[in-house]
Amino acid sequence: MPLPAGYTGITFPPIVERDLDPSWSIGVLAQYTVLRYFKALLEQQPVVLANEDVEGVHQIRVAARRCRTALQTFHSLWDERKVRYFQKYLARFADTFGISRDLDVMIIYLSEQLEKTDGERAAAYQWLRARNQERRLKEQPRLEKTITKLEKDGFPAAFIAYFSAKPYDLWSREDIGG
Repeated sequence: MPLPAGYTGITFPPIVERDLDPSWSIGVLAQYTVLRYFKALLEQQPVVLANEDVEGVHQIRVAARRCRTALQTFHSLWDERKVRYFQKYLARFADTFGISRDLDVMIIYLSEQLEKTDGERAAAYQWLRARNQERRLKEQPRLEKTITKLEKDGFPAAFIAYFSAKPYDLWSREDIGG
């Protein structure tokens, strides 16, 4: 699913498309890991924007958390201030999706309960589900604004540029397929 017009076409170093190679140095492995998780995050943007699959919100949060964990794990390979900036930005980004994810989970739960019951409980479940669906719909513009802000801030390009170049320039490394 492509991103809407106006979103930058992001290019990752070729290594990101490869399978992990145990012969890589720890620096290359760290860069690969961070970039793979960030790529997974970006791949969920169109899913979230389309608002057709609740897994998009979940997966974008998971990818952000994994990316932040990788940054925390390998932080000593990079400038501490830069890593902190990227981590904080990703944390704020992921936090935006928390309410929507909670609502998505509640809607799924209520739908499952609705299938199992009838009568007064069914009416209550229908009312609760409809209310949560309304609230979730009201959250969607906030998610769209957050994704738009990510792009406007130039965060994806800055992230990829930094973690593709340090500690190794992944674009020029022939020994890893760059």
